[in-house]
Amino acid sequence: MMLGFRDEFEYFECASCGCLQIKTTPWDLSKYYPEKYYSYQIKKNPGRNPVRTLLRRQRSKYCLFGKNNLWPLRSDKYGSFGWFKKMKIKFNSAILDVGCGFGKLLIRMHRDGFYNLMGVDPFIKENIFYRNGVKILKKHISEIEGSFDCIISNHSFEHMPQPLNVLKKFYELLKPDRYVLIRIPVAASYAWRHYGVNWVSLDAPRHLFLHTVRSIQLLSKQAGFKVVEIEFDSTEFQFLGSEFYLRNIPLIDQSLYLKNPQNSIFSKKQIQGFKDKAIKLNEKNDGDQACFYLYKE
Repeated sequence: MMLGFRDEFEYFECASCGCLQIKTTPWDLSKYYPEKYYSYQIKKNPGRNPVRTLLRRQRSKYCLFGKNNLWPLRSDKYGSFGWFKKMKIKFNSAILDVGCGFGKLLIRMHRDGFYNLMGVDPFIKENIFYRNGVKILKKHISEIEGSFDCIISNHSFEHMPQPLNVLKKFYELLKPDRYVLIRIPVAASYAWRHYGVNWVSLDAPRHLFLHTVRSIQLLSKQAGFKVVEIEFDSTEFQFLGSEFYLRNIPLIDQSLYLKNPQNSIFSKKQIQGFKDKAIKLNEKNDGDQACFYLYKE
């Protein structure tokens, strides 16, 4: 539905953990990962503004270490600093982003001062080597070697077959006393219960698994990790996207409504209501997406 194909797929629900799993994975998923897919939309060699880069890196020092020579800087607008601070990441930490597309997050991290960055994604056309040193390899995670201080799976874990094998590979690649960050949509949430097959984050057939807190805890334990923290971070998108699907509007068309208020089918009051509801659901651990911090002793 995201791309307007309206193909139908069957999922089953685990009676033990509540995880949703696609019954039959399409033989060729490339149809569902075209170049216009949002993870692959980024400039090949993004430009750099020296002044802006300096300001961003000063902000990074403040957010991560409480050190900042330039003030005031808005440190509350970059949520990923919260992830890194919890995982005790430093600028020279070896960071691997799995399923990163063209590396949007890694490029942003480099601008903020991190420089030992690598990504991997099997669906890109070819390896990408940015001028700033960020590299993205066209490989499956099983092909990666080395050791890392942090592994990130930012809304990509749900796309991966054999999730237990993936976590075991993460464990192999991660240094001791380090963390894996997994951000995923969460089944057994209000949005899934309310919208069912029109839940926007079901995203068939790209999402092979829609995990629950229980399924991630079980998989992590089997792989050797300990889930030390879970942070629900769903947004109003769980309502906006799902309401569009109820109206038979694919995501590829929704930007017209979201970017142009004149075309919006929702009022500002309705959208604010969705935002407020998302906050309340997160507080109750019932939002439709979450961050999982996995620790390796």
